[in-house]
Amino acid sequence: MAASESKPHNPVYHLRHKKLDYFGKPAPQVHFPMEPSRLEDLGLDDTMVHKMILKHLYNSGTLRTDELAHKLGVSVSIIDKPIAFLRNRALVETYHRNGKLIGDIMRYKLTESGRKVAHEHMEDNSYCGQLPVTYSDYCKQVSAQSIRSQIVDRKSLDLAFKDVVINPKILNSIGAAFNSGSSIFLYGPAGTGKSFIASKMKEMLQDNIAIPYAIEVEGQIIRLFDSNDFTPIVQEESDNKQSTQDPRLDRRWVICQRPVIVAAGELTQQMLDLNFDRDRGFYEAPLQMKANGGIFLIDDFGRQQMSSNFLLNRWIMPLENGIDYLGLHTGNKIKIPFDVIPVFSTNIEPRELVDEAFLRRLGYKIIVSYISEEEYSQIFKQYCITNGLEFSQKFVDYLIQQHYKPNKKKLLASHPKELINKVIDFSLFDNRKPSLSEESLSMAWDAFFMQETET
Repeated sequence: MAASESKPHNPVYHLRHKKLDYFGKPAPQVHFPMEPSRLEDLGLDDTMVHKMILKHLYNSGTLRTDELAHKLGVSVSIIDKPIAFLRNRALVETYHRNGKLIGDIMRYKLTESGRKVAHEHMEDNSYCGQLPVTYSDYCKQVSAQSIRSQIVDRKSLDLAFKDVVINPKILNSIGAAFNSGSSIFLYGPAGTGKSFIASKMKEMLQDNIAIPYAIEVEGQIIRLFDSNDFTPIVQEESDNKQSTQDPRLDRRWVICQRPVIVAAGELTQQMLDLNFDRDRGFYEAPLQMKANGGIFLIDDFGRQQMSSNFLLNRWIMPLENGIDYLGLHTGNKIKIPFDVIPVFSTNIEPRELVDEAFLRRLGYKIIVSYISEEEYSQIFKQYCITNGLEFSQKFVDYLIQQHYKPNKKKLLASHPKELINKVIDFSLFDNRKPSLSEESLSMAWDAFFMQETET
């Protein structure tokens, strides 16, 4: 490193672009957590392990030791000591079907006093799944698989947007914005393809990451993994060449694709906070926590039930510091890693949403506007091929000359799909094979666009 760049002599060294350290080097390989070999390696209080064992037996009736260990996400050897403790307290006892031991595997059930204690635990906290990972282990793993260590180059970007008709200037801005590690603000008229472009950003994400089922912090449980929000990896080998089926992996974690969490007009402030369910006694992780290691897309920005200023301000400090502060129902605050690329998408004029000061703090502002006649023709052709319709340029020319220009309509990326779908709708109604014609396109046009009413 040059002397002018060295930390002691450069007062702005801390402002150096973080990703310069990764330039020209292979992306750091994500290492998945390995299975703990000892009870102490879990990092959990013994009482929590005891409670989880009792709750599983309460729900299941009887369990073999291997079945119980599987439900807890640990090896059989780890639960030997906790089971011995519970047996000594007369809370758990062995169960022999027909008075006989099946093989060499012990089967357990709760005693009467054990059922009473387990019921109390269920009333207090009904979480009954894999043992949680510690807050410390979660933070370390988020750092190890950080989205901010990834660099997108032109080759990977072109691959992600392969066959997508998009202005090269927009594509260049998306690539640079991703490498900034900051927020991305997509704006422009409705129907220009902003949401579609944002959804394609998922293809830019590299490697898989580990997501814990649940996290323990200050004696509380936060449930994180949800199959509705994450896509587990099921193939034999993951992209980073570490087998997702390796029996040595810690089964309290799920190997998943990097997440893309989407929220639109339904987004509320409550969804961004730890949600404590008093009936169940544990927390659900907020959306930005689920998005760690990936993308958080806020679609239809400006139409949420909270002000745009509040929502943007909510992300300013976490983006700059990489830390988000969340409140527990006990009144304590906890620091949670904020390893997210927020993407905002809106068709509202940006200056109507927030003031200039906020706009300056947004990372990249990318306008997605109307398309050219050539781009319209390319998109139209794609949808024809997709639906098995014969494409002819004369039909695109007809639409532009006889409908768009006379009605002073702008060309939008969403129009070809809508018009072709309506051509197919009418064809199916007439019980005939779908095909393009000037008549069918005119009918589709009239059905899609509002017509002037007579007064």
